[in-house]
Amino acid sequence: MKLNKIIIFTLYTLIIACIGFATVIEKYRDTLFVSEHIYGAWWFTALWAVLTVASLSYIMQQRLYKRVAVMLLHLSFVVILVGALTTHLFAQRGTMRLWEGVTESTFVDKDNKVIHLPFALTLKEFRIINYPGTDAPLDYQSHIGFKRLDSDSKASDGGQMLVSMNNIGYLDHYRFFQQSYNSDGKGVTLGVSYDPYGIGITYFGYLLLLVGIIATLLSRHTQMRSLYRKAIAVAVLLVSFSVSAGAENSQFSVLNPQFVIDKDIAQRMGTVNVLYNNRICPLNTVATDFTMKVAGSASWQGYSADQVFLSWMIYYMPWEEALLTNNPKKKGAEERKAIVEMFYHGQFTKIFPYRIGHDVNWYSPGGQVLPREIPVKEQFFIKQSMDFLTEAIVTGQKDRALEIIEKIRLFQHEMVGDVLPSDNKTEAEIFYNKLRSIKFPVLITAQLGLRWWLSGHIPLSNGYETMLFMAWVLLVLTAVLFRKVRIILWIGPLAALCCLLVAMMAGSGSDITPLVPVLQSPLLSAHVMTVMCAYSLFIIQMILGIYTLILIKKSHLKNHTSDISHQTSKFTALSQLLLYPAVFLLTIGIFLGAVWANVSWGNYWSWDPKESWALITLMVYAVPLHKASIGRFNSPTFYHAYMVVAFLAVLITYFGVNFLLGGMHSYA
Repeated sequence: MKLNKIIIFTLYTLIIACIGFATVIEKYRDTLFVSEHIYGAWWFTALWAVLTVASLSYIMQQRLYKRVAVMLLHLSFVVILVGALTTHLFAQRGTMRLWEGVTESTFVDKDNKVIHLPFALTLKEFRIINYPGTDAPLDYQSHIGFKRLDSDSKASDGGQMLVSMNNIGYLDHYRFFQQSYNSDGKGVTLGVSYDPYGIGITYFGYLLLLVGIIATLLSRHTQMRSLYRKAIAVAVLLVSFSVSAGAENSQFSVLNPQFVIDKDIAQRMGTVNVLYNNRICPLNTVATDFTMKVAGSASWQGYSADQVFLSWMIYYMPWEEALLTNNPKKKGAEERKAIVEMFYHGQFTKIFPYRIGHDVNWYSPGGQVLPREIPVKEQFFIKQSMDFLTEAIVTGQKDRALEIIEKIRLFQHEMVGDVLPSDNKTEAEIFYNKLRSIKFPVLITAQLGLRWWLSGHIPLSNGYETMLFMAWVLLVLTAVLFRKVRIILWIGPLAALCCLLVAMMAGSGSDITPLVPVLQSPLLSAHVMTVMCAYSLFIIQMILGIYTLILIKKSHLKNHTSDISHQTSKFTALSQLLLYPAVFLLTIGIFLGAVWANVSWGNYWSWDPKESWALITLMVYAVPLHKASIGRFNSPTFYHAYMVVAFLAVLITYFGVNFLLGGMHSYA
């Protein structure tokens, strides 16, 4: 039995090392290289096979099959591995090119072999569906006709199918998914997957896993109940802390007030719609982003973002001198100059829409050549209205300036009123901009709710949003648990503060942007939420581990062992209790991601660096759950030291992959 444990531990560690090593190699070689030489190599498959056999042998030796919940959990992973092996051995994958009106009945696999299909496909039409009123793509759709072929390759019955992002085409166990399209829109490249057995086996393993998790949580024979009783007895003094932040605007040169426009005029101009980041939003959003990037905060020397933005449009020389030439902050100088150049080229002031056919185009004020389809009257308004506004502001005609702004708003509603945000939505976004400009955003729930409403999707699509969500989860956990687990009252907010600081460092991630087509799936939200909840618990365990290790060190120095030993045992019980939902949530999140990948790309696991490191994180955190077999984890010192070091896997998964390794998930 001891030899069996050594074999399991050695193989388990070796597999983790191989996966981590492969992600680094992929960075310097390519995906195909690691797929052939590591993930797809016979020896890597053999490692998993031997580990599975050794683990099953150990389960039988320990008679763990008598504990139904534990047995279901471990058996589910065996079934999932069998499904993965079946896919690896028997599945076919490749690409298929289709041209409009041309019939095709073959595809090319990974080895460049031509595979004949039992049917023929014809591309009827390819469409790019845009977000209303913009040219940002919402979906890519291939309308395909098919005809089945008999033994003599003659067409028989047929029909049509739609292949789009997150909508795979199914036909006789073959699955087709959108990969790319020709620039002229007359041809597409489809991914092809044929895996009639592996997917079913793997999904059955996922079902067993879910049943096993539920059974474990409900079982009376696991350690969770005894850990809960120990954990709720924790009682420590609360630690308070305060956070303060402020912008040192006094470092900048003082600007003459005559170069700042009236606050009412600026505020009203901030309600005008603009095309920005491929979405229609109030100009206040552009002004807030511009001011935060150039001045470092959403206001400057008491002037609002709207005042800074509109004043810069009119009095650009003194503003450029104050915020660029005399800016004491050298870091980010090139980025600030680039932002201002984009401003000067009209990329932030596309406030004049006009519909030509079914397309809505947005134009900046000025002297650019406009399409002939736009009537002379409208062309004159687009080119001259901002000049009239500038004249009214410079000459002190406030009422005239407000009147011109209303005419611009009226022009927008007359041209494309059906695609403009409602007044309520505009006001909500302006309010949201005020919230996100606060250095320590205490109204996290309001921020997330407003981002959800304004963007039209759950805000979990980039690093800023996921950090914001993680901070919210930590504060919710604090509110739910603090009455029974008092120490959470300072650990939770401290961890949330760390997440918010990381979110602020994300910078441009705070912009609201449309989802790219591949992320248009409800599985995205479920996948990210479960993983972020798991990471939130891992953060708490890491901080708790550091605190407990300090207590243990303190007890050794002062020989006050009785009281501190009592606290240590309680903190250890709390950490071990949180480990169960943390690992289960991460497991569910990973496999929800696998299901999403399967319905979007026809492949539930591709060994992308983010996937690989998520699996490493799961394997690392699963080890302490086996403390009955690994005696070292009965030592609080060893356990908490392990939990602190284990958090490195989370950091690499979330940050290391994004900034160093890349891959399909590097946006997250």
